[in-house]
Amino acid sequence: MRRDQEHDDDFSRDISGALVQFDDFGQVLKVSLPTDYSLTRITGFAQGANVDAVIRILHEYGFQPETNCVRIHDSGTSVPTTATVKMEDPSFAQKLNTIITEQKSTLIVLPLPIGNRQKNARKVYMSWHKATRSVWLNFGDEEIANRVARQFKEGSYKCLGQSISSSEASRSSSRGGRNGISRNPVAWTVTLSDVPGNATRQHIQDAIFRHRDKPRHIELGPVTYQASDAEVSVVVCAELEKHGPLESFHLTPSVTGKRSKATAWFRDEADARSACHLNNTSLDILRKGRLTVALIQTVKIKVSTRIYLASKDQIDQESKAWKKLHLAFNVYPDASQRFTTLKIEGESTQDLVRARKALDKILSGDILTHEGKNIWHPAFSSNKQTSKMLHSVETDLDVVITRDKTKRELSFHGPSNKYIPTARRIVDTLPALPTGREIDLGPDQFYWTIHGGFGSIVQALGKDVAVFDVVSKRIIINGTPQHYTMALQIMNSQHAVATNPTPDDTSSSADCPICFDIPETPVLTSCKHKYCLGCFENCCLSATSTGEDGFQIKCYGDAGACSAAFTLLEVKEHLSSSILEKILDSSFKAYIQRQPDKFRYCPTPECGFVYRCSPESGAKAVLHTCSNCFEDICTSCHAQHGRYSCAEYKDIASGGYEALEKLKRELNIKDCPKCTTPMEKTEGCNHMTCGGCKAHICWGCLEVFATSGQCYAHMGRAHGGIGIELDFVD
Repeated sequence: MRRDQEHDDDFSRDISGALVQFDDFGQVLKVSLPTDYSLTRITGFAQGANVDAVIRILHEYGFQPETNCVRIHDSGTSVPTTATVKMEDPSFAQKLNTIITEQKSTLIVLPLPIGNRQKNARKVYMSWHKATRSVWLNFGDEEIANRVARQFKEGSYKCLGQSISSSEASRSSSRGGRNGISRNPVAWTVTLSDVPGNATRQHIQDAIFRHRDKPRHIELGPVTYQASDAEVSVVVCAELEKHGPLESFHLTPSVTGKRSKATAWFRDEADARSACHLNNTSLDILRKGRLTVALIQTVKIKVSTRIYLASKDQIDQESKAWKKLHLAFNVYPDASQRFTTLKIEGESTQDLVRARKALDKILSGDILTHEGKNIWHPAFSSNKQTSKMLHSVETDLDVVITRDKTKRELSFHGPSNKYIPTARRIVDTLPALPTGREIDLGPDQFYWTIHGGFGSIVQALGKDVAVFDVVSKRIIINGTPQHYTMALQIMNSQHAVATNPTPDDTSSSADCPICFDIPETPVLTSCKHKYCLGCFENCCLSATSTGEDGFQIKCYGDAGACSAAFTLLEVKEHLSSSILEKILDSSFKAYIQRQPDKFRYCPTPECGFVYRCSPESGAKAVLHTCSNCFEDICTSCHAQHGRYSCAEYKDIASGGYEALEKLKRELNIKDCPKCTTPMEKTEGCNHMTCGGCKAHICWGCLEVFATSGQCYAHMGRAHGGIGIELDFVD
């Protein structure tokens, strides 16, 4: 059995209020919103009805649920069976209720609230009281009896290592002991409760280790039940399987303690949640003793071991608070020692979320600033030239410094008393760093750069002069003005076109394909190319969805000629959790941006949740209440206009809709036909790329295309040219 019973990542995420499913390469497959579904509990099926029987009945009513969307809740008694059904139809519950009401069916429909899926919630924890018995101790002296009772209460006397309950000493009746047998005409009795069921008289004698406290007589009561832990676990497992198939079941070996414990992993989260209805259920095998069942939710974070070790003191301090909240925290270093997985588990979702946020805050570090400004220098975009300087600071002060080239900031990880010395050391080194000049790369220039063009620049200027920042799509020249001019000349030469040039002679197959240098903290990919870890992260973060192939993380090996695309499994193997989540988030944002007719972000500032657009407008427009900020949004015009119609609001907001449209015509401004983002054409051909949804548009007729090639072909075919010398008339 595995130590950590977790499914392999299925790469579905809760992002911006939606459940997002990604394919093997990181492209969005499906976006589901809570409002897309209906969850219903149906009571009244024949006792013992299974999933197939429920589906047959729903088929008769005109519904086609899938097998994995039906859950049976069978109590095992003579009461009717209850089923929970989830359908990708928001009106399912209402439709079914109408049908069964009209047909006077005995079924009862109860709509249930539905929210976003909780990740890593397949684990269920169970416990039950171990078998116990009562024990009567008989004494001939009141003082001794009271002293022994007090010793058991205070925990000085324990049986089989366990503290047990004790009554006050009481005067025995003339009949003496239990069962009407006279033990002592004048005696005192102490009753012990919750004594382990396997305790013998000798165990009790051993518990009262002071000789003067030994009782005259010990009488054992019957045990609460006879079954062993193994026998009880078989019954418990069978009860769990009524709610869904198990991946595994583990009985925790325990000699001490008053409760027996077990853990089960379900194949499906919904089944695990359903099994929680067993909580506080009485079991015959326990002689009506009750079972405790709790859902255990898990958060796992994969982080660089360097960052974990630098943050360990802070994390250990925070974990003390988690322990008080009954949250379990465990640390698992991987075999390579490059990454460490941190895992938090607990029953309370709120406590788990707060713990996750606290851990994320610690692991993200503190932004290094000086005199109120972020510490940054263009040379920090280089993986090589500044890494030695930063590594020297890290070694001397025993801290970790990370670079975010996109945000242009440095993060500090380590004890708080070393923050200021670290910032001062870095600031003192800034004057010695070369002044970098940046060259922003357009789409064609970026393509040329990754397909061997950067190798041409490196060959001419040297590895220490030119730096390729693949994330921000820039080339940084850390050299003289002549170096900068030479780089521009190479880029603007006749060879700087989107072709596949031959790799330069200065690089080798052992060099990183991004920085053209010996890989630092090397990552070997499945296509046998070796990257610096930092360069590989940047390669993954720079992936976009603007190409015809959709979202892909492509290899830049062989001067860009490598045709391999990295799978998410491979990316996950080499990168931390935070980088992986940024990649998935980037893919999702790009997808939403390309689907403005289907999805939009809530317009409330800093909300960030998405909603589904409606094709209806005017009086038929649908109002959506955001589940995050609770603001009402029109799903047609995407404004918050309350009781006004879309047209009325547009006229009020613009100070006169017709006047605005006239002004736009005079300024040669048109709205994108796909997302309505205003576009202005000042020069060039009639191929336009929307700044909002990135759609390719013919300016003449506003027809939309998926690629620039399709748009150019259309202009030539429909308009006789691309419009450089031809003015189109609306």
